[in-house]
Amino acid sequence: MEDFFYKTRCTLHQMPEIGLEEYKTSKFIREFLKNLEIEYLEIEMSTVAIFKGEEDRWIGFRADIDALPLQEDGEKEYKSKIDGMMHACGHDGHTTNLLYFAKWLKEQIESGKKLKKSVMLIFQSGEEGKGGARFVANSDFFKSKIFDGIFALHLNPGLEEGKIGTRAGAISFQNINLDIEIIGKGSHGAEPHKGIDSILIGAKLVEAYQSIISRNLNPLEPAILTIGSFKAGEVRNIIPEKVNILGTIRFSNRDLIEFFRERITNINKGLELAFGVKINMEFNPFYPPVVNDVELFKKIEKIVPKEDFIGDMRFTASEDFSFYLQSGNKGLMFLLGTRNEEKNFIYPLHNPKFDFNPEVLKKGFTVFKDLLIEMDAFK
Repeated sequence: MEDFFYKTRCTLHQMPEIGLEEYKTSKFIREFLKNLEIEYLEIEMSTVAIFKGEEDRWIGFRADIDALPLQEDGEKEYKSKIDGMMHACGHDGHTTNLLYFAKWLKEQIESGKKLKKSVMLIFQSGEEGKGGARFVANSDFFKSKIFDGIFALHLNPGLEEGKIGTRAGAISFQNINLDIEIIGKGSHGAEPHKGIDSILIGAKLVEAYQSIISRNLNPLEPAILTIGSFKAGEVRNIIPEKVNILGTIRFSNRDLIEFFRERITNINKGLELAFGVKINMEFNPFYPPVVNDVELFKKIEKIVPKEDFIGDMRFTASEDFSFYLQSGNKGLMFLLGTRNEEKNFIYPLHNPKFDFNPEVLKKGFTVFKDLLIEMDAFK
């Protein structure tokens, strides 16, 4: 088992691909399934392995397969071979875990075990900002199924290696993609009175946005507003006409969507009137929060040893696993700890030094296996 996890993870780690462009990764997954004579369906770049049981009731498991546009830092034998690309969010581990789970399930069936319920393993493309889950969740194949539960894990370096963290209810945050364009009036830097300084207005806009959470929102409501990109101008002595700003807003209470839309719209209008600029905005609610089903939470609480289980764990990132749960499907996501200070596996997700011990994937596999049994999948 250890050899499988190490070798497969190393292979996947060395060939990272960004969302919706995982050609080599998808080929690797499909050849793996084909060699085991496991039926599968291709949905865009995603691959869905199918194990049919006697009943047309389904249990699903998902792994995301994409990487990030990030240059890996550090030397290791399995370092990324693609310049500027890296598996910095653990998706290579998620995929390795689900491949082993597929192999184990095939072996169980070949040994004579019978499936009562049908099982779907989703190797999903484009989780990182692309919402790749939508292509599977909106497919006729997926929508025609009745699910007793859909499960996913995510590696988490904030938890001690091998610990399992989850909760009943919302475990992740809603996210809003915010795209802002400020159009002022370009001029020479030595004659600012002849222009309208879009950079100055952009700075005021960012500051005003940050005051929404600190001064307009109930302090008991968790929310985050981050501006991640501010681009304007090319040279030091020209006041640029345009500023482009990208941001994200995250919270767990979906009732706040319209609150944020209204406040940001009003701030934009105020700055337009005050400074004579034009502000264009795209305010796009994207990934909904992942809301774990209470009954499924009770099942994972039952199968994980108490000393390894943290039952009130949540994270502030967003996850497109939520799209699988939008049509009344019950689901549950849990976090698998990877933090190991002795081996220096201490860096956060999306960090160029992020790494983990692939042996921890044995714990993820065990939880998937025990969940399948607890879900009464076998006769």
